[in-house]
Amino acid sequence: MEGLIDFLAHMPFWYWFIFAGLLLIAEIMTGTTYLLWPAAAAALVGLLDMGPMDGMWEWQLAIFSIVTILLTLFATPYARDWIHNQPTDNEMLNQRGDRQIGKIVPAHSDFIDGHGKVKIHDTVWLAESDPSIEIKADDLLEVIAIEGATLKVVKKREEETE
Repeated sequence: MEGLIDFLAHMPFWYWFIFAGLLLIAEIMTGTTYLLWPAAAAALVGLLDMGPMDGMWEWQLAIFSIVTILLTLFATPYARDWIHNQPTDNEMLNQRGDRQIGKIVPAHSDFIDGHGKVKIHDTVWLAESDPSIEIKADDLLEVIAIEGATLKVVKKREEETE
């Protein structure tokens, strides 16, 4: 036990920074935010160990423990809300149909009673339109909505397509 106390009493400040770095690596691997707070506390104690708390290992451990507990209790909910509310480039990543809204696509086949197909890239989609409007293969259509796996389309007027 005396060896541990002697080690803590003479531990250089940069050991705290190494400990903080290892905790950050573990946090990156887990993504839980729970290891983020001990890492922040270790970095804070490392800064304090550089100056006023050099050699005061009891106080260093106490501050590390208190800061870790406080950050875990109070900062975790805010951090998780912030992380989960960040905009992404792929907000509709798993919503293939929603990504099609607004696209101008050609009719894959003639529409019969408002039902037909459109081709978007390499996929043929079922499509519905106003049954009173005649749509032939290769007519340009605009996707205005999606209902299930069926795209709702409207025919583009000639002046809009030029």
